[in-house]
Amino acid sequence: MDSQDMTITHYAIIQRAKQDAQERMPDLPKESTADAWEAFIDDLESLDAFEIAHESAEWDWVIYYHRALELCQAVPSAVLHEAESEWYDLWGSGGLDESFGLYEMAGQLANLIVTRAIVEAVEECREELLELANDKLDQIKQS
Repeated sequence: MDSQDMTITHYAIIQRAKQDAQERMPDLPKESTADAWEAFIDDLESLDAFEIAHESAEWDWVIYYHRALELCQAVPSAVLHEAESEWYDLWGSGGLDESFGLYEMAGQLANLIVTRAIVEAVEECREELLELANDKLDQIKQS
């Protein structure tokens, strides 16, 4: 199903963020050697979750104002309030002028919400893969 046809829910945001995170993870080693798993661990540890999120956050749910407004309405109020606080920390009232309205604010908040969701998904996915890699490395060293 095309993301433009999808209903925006908090669950859908989280799932889409997880998919983005998984797509950015390094491939599992093709060889089961200590060197291969150590290189994989190095690749995982070198990932910058914020850079990945920044590059991945240009979803249609963010860049189209009507979808951004839907996204803001779909998340729990605590998530929206966190994004609002982050926006004010970043821009303060200096980011507001007569050309900045509801749709512009929704777009910026949606971007912050999606960016945060992707960062969290990248960090979670990385931790799971690091645990797997360290377990494999331990098995190799014990054999």
